[in-house]
Amino acid sequence: MVAGLASVAFSVPVGLWAQDAPVPEAVDVDEGVPSPILPTTPSPADPAVVGGPLSREAALEERVRQLESMVERLSNQMQPVGAPADSGAGLIPPSGVSEASGTAAPDTGVPATVEAPSSAGGVSAPGQSLPPNPAPSSRFNIPATLESKKVNAKFGPGFELRTDDDEYILQFHNLTQFEYRGYQESGHLTERDSFLLPRQWWMFSGRITKPIGYFVSFAHGFDSINTLDVFLDYDIDPRLRIRGGRMKTPFTYEFLVDPIQGLIQPERSVFFNNFGQNRDLGVMAFGRVFNKTLDYAAGIYNGSRNGFVANTDSKFVSAFLNWKPFVNDEGSALENFNVGGSVFGGTNDNPPLPQTLRTIVPTAGNSVAGVPFLGFNSNVREVGPMTFWDLHVAWFYRQLAIIGEWGGGFQDYALTNQLRYRTHLPIDSFYVQGGYMLTGETRSGLGVVKPLRPFNLKAGQFGLGALELTGRYQQMDIGQEVFTHGLSDPNLWTRNLFLTDVGFNWHINQYLKFMFNWEHAEFGQPVFSNVGQLSKTNDLFLARIQLYF
Repeated sequence: MVAGLASVAFSVPVGLWAQDAPVPEAVDVDEGVPSPILPTTPSPADPAVVGGPLSREAALEERVRQLESMVERLSNQMQPVGAPADSGAGLIPPSGVSEASGTAAPDTGVPATVEAPSSAGGVSAPGQSLPPNPAPSSRFNIPATLESKKVNAKFGPGFELRTDDDEYILQFHNLTQFEYRGYQESGHLTERDSFLLPRQWWMFSGRITKPIGYFVSFAHGFDSINTLDVFLDYDIDPRLRIRGGRMKTPFTYEFLVDPIQGLIQPERSVFFNNFGQNRDLGVMAFGRVFNKTLDYAAGIYNGSRNGFVANTDSKFVSAFLNWKPFVNDEGSALENFNVGGSVFGGTNDNPPLPQTLRTIVPTAGNSVAGVPFLGFNSNVREVGPMTFWDLHVAWFYRQLAIIGEWGGGFQDYALTNQLRYRTHLPIDSFYVQGGYMLTGETRSGLGVVKPLRPFNLKAGQFGLGALELTGRYQQMDIGQEVFTHGLSDPNLWTRNLFLTDVGFNWHINQYLKFMFNWEHAEFGQPVFSNVGQLSKTNDLFLARIQLYF
């Protein structure tokens, strides 16, 4: 090949080889290696044109050396990985090009790609198994060659990749929450003034063809990391969809409908955090019917509250209804009025979860982030049936949001040495919360707020962001059986409490939000604070920064 290139060089005028600019490269399909593109028009700067002193023999000799170096470099680059330079393995054609015909060929991978799937499925991922032999081809249906489609990238919502036909979508979302919690009453045994990361979520969602959706999220909360959600959706129709995996269960309006990034208060109610079903593994049917006025969801689950594995053979059932009777009356004051309820129940046989009830922390949270008000004794188990119900009302009108829920139910408990004797423990709770946008933003529900004037101090672009006043009052009562039947120590804990929250949210833009909240907790009777110390009240100041996109 070097000799051939040299002969070509000798047949071209000397001035054409004496240019200072780099020689561009093109792919020769027949040979399968790059070859130089030879110029056809002399450059005015060539010595042959202007009569420069450069000798013909010297110019040709230098160009031949350059060509020999180029051929050697290209040969080394095209050698199969691991083959000795002098093994005679030869050059391989570019990926996707047939050596014989120059036509597109299946991408079955080369030694350099055996650790990652090729576009045709050359490597049997996942698991990084050995590549299939023979390679995938159109002659067989199994193993199949993978589809290869171009995608369009954009930002919003999240980062998104989408094919032109909208059949395939991949979105990435991020939720970051950083906060400070400070307690007015110092000297607590467990809860401390602390900077915290209550949530760091990474979410991947989309669809693989239009009927099939998926969602996978990973979460770091306080001091642990786990898989938060993993589920698949099959969209038969907007009136009937099927979801399977680990998901939000359909219990309470605040959990199923209100997204965590759009909450008015930093955390959900004390009733849900301590007795709600939270996430679970199962199958759910959901949809929107009656001219889009009624949302429903119903599912069957393991019954392991916020867990991953079933504790009993029996399964739990959950169901939810939300009716918006005036949703089609556009402009009506009641257009965004919601009313409905939910229920879940099943049979338990496990230690209490949570073992200690707290004021303002999710079920999976660390003990340092919430004030304990009732702890079950170590010899107590949840044994037998449990059933909880919830009724809700929510109204959103212009800048105003008002939400109220009344929840209750019962759980059967027993002592480990007397499992046949059950205690039927009732629970009753309610909350009312509200929010008002001082800067004029209107709302149809809870979610990400887009300020009319995002925060900006530049001249001509001045804006303060969106300011929102917030408040909540909640109460919870637990049956006196919790003490009279030996489930908890009445000298340390209380069976009822009253919580008042006031604060404001500052939405810098639709991605960044600051939350400031003061919570006053009043206990029915003094609760354990530290060795030899009891407290009748607790005051918490919380400041949070939240980024969501």
